[in-house]
Amino acid sequence: TETMEEVRDNKQDQIDIVWLLKYLFTKRKFILKVVGCTTLFFVLICLFKPNKYTATASIIPVSSNTGVDLGGLNSLASMAGLTTGKSKSGVDIVTPDLYPKVAQSTPFLCEIMNIKVPWANIDTLMSVYEYTKYDSIPSFGEYLRMYTIDLPNTIKIWFNGKKTGPSINKKNLPYEVYDKYEYKAMSKLKEMIKVDEDPIFETIEVSVDAESPKQASILASSVVNTLQSHVIEHKTRRAKYMLDFIQERYNETTLEYESVRQKFFDYKDSHRDMISERVNVEYQRLSDQYDLSYSILKSISSQLEQAKLAFMENTPVFSIVQPVVLPVSKSGPKMMLYIVVGIMLGFITSIGWLIMRLAWWQVFDEERLNRKDDRTDAIIDFMPDSVNNDELFDIITKRIRNNKNTK
Repeated sequence: TETMEEVRDNKQDQIDIVWLLKYLFTKRKFILKVVGCTTLFFVLICLFKPNKYTATASIIPVSSNTGVDLGGLNSLASMAGLTTGKSKSGVDIVTPDLYPKVAQSTPFLCEIMNIKVPWANIDTLMSVYEYTKYDSIPSFGEYLRMYTIDLPNTIKIWFNGKKTGPSINKKNLPYEVYDKYEYKAMSKLKEMIKVDEDPIFETIEVSVDAESPKQASILASSVVNTLQSHVIEHKTRRAKYMLDFIQERYNETTLEYESVRQKFFDYKDSHRDMISERVNVEYQRLSDQYDLSYSILKSISSQLEQAKLAFMENTPVFSIVQPVVLPVSKSGPKMMLYIVVGIMLGFITSIGWLIMRLAWWQVFDEERLNRKDDRTDAIIDFMPDSVNNDELFDIITKRIRNNKNTK
């Protein structure tokens, strides 16, 4: 019946799996050799990779925003083209996920890559950008492209010299322009710097990977300070713009007040003993102008103090939980990780190769099977159906021993 056939097929599959395990056991020397070679290869990679040291820091961004009411500053903000929105203080709200984005931004990386740090193979201090230019050795792919596809251009450069191209004035452009070394330096810094948010403790974790402990510590401290300054600038940008706008109006009003007061007192001194209706009218006009100018100056002066208070109240304060400490031990490369990867890759490669060989001999090597040569693995297809897997395994083992004795 169909049920008995299904049971027989399942039993046959189980027997094939058992036989496959026994076959792999007979090839254990080959598997161990492959595992040993792959493990040794990964150990050599780990030994030749440069050491990596990690400097970390933890900061808590504490906003000092207490909801200062700007009062009359809202009207001046609208005059300056600012919209305060729902926030009473008219400042930007900084979310914790802003910190990783700031750390990966181009202005932040440009500022970090110009900081001079020590290097393992150089005696003097050098920035990441300078080291990128100093260590600018073409890769194998660049050499391959230069002498294959781009060979005519390479020959032209040999005879004519390298083309520098027209100079670019970055100040007159509406966008930023960087050279290839700056791009390489920023890419390297993106791999070295990691800024993550810890949602549980609400902290910002900063870590920097470098080739020496001093380099990691200096870069980590610079990252923390620069990150604080960039976040403060972003958060107080609107309040700072409003403060500058009110300061300009205050300076203009002060000059105007000084001019009106000077005219008023000069006219008063020059017409002290004169009695005339025209003199009285002019005196009253200058007096009203002086009083109006003084009241405007007093009002703007009060608003200026409110703007200064709002700017200070909304400037974020950073509390450093864990400062940057000079790392003592290296964080990478991890030898045990490379050994485990080498062992796993060796097992997978060797077992996969043996299974592929079996499949190849069974499907695509029928001509060799028909010749019934001395290869022991070819016996599988020549055994009669009455021979079970245990007997087949014994036959294969005897053939292997006979081949070794004959050799």
